[in-house]
Amino acid sequence: MKSVLPNWLRIVWFSASPLGTAFSARIAWEKTVWTIVRGPQMVGFSLMHIHPGFSFLGVLCACALMLWVIPALIYLILRRKQISGLDICMVVVALFVTVAIVTPDTLFASSR
Repeated sequence: MKSVLPNWLRIVWFSASPLGTAFSARIAWEKTVWTIVRGPQMVGFSLMHIHPGFSFLGVLCACALMLWVIPALIYLILRRKQISGLDICMVVVALFVTVAIVTPDTLFASSR
């Protein structure tokens, strides 16, 4: 089945998703597991100081994916009868990145 997303949107997703997903997974790990185990912390601080290049590019790619969701959802809604599995997978990954980044840092912090 052919994708409902135009080629330019697919190119942006394939370019930004590797770093954006890896960066958001690390941030989500810090916001959830590390905050539950170690208590409240400065999320992303150690990542930025150990791997500044990865952090900078990860932030850019994560922002690109967060913006990518808007036109992608419009295309999926307008052409909803022709959606492929790859289209859904691409949107789910971009939504994971969005949720991981916008989740408050203190959501999983317990008050001791």
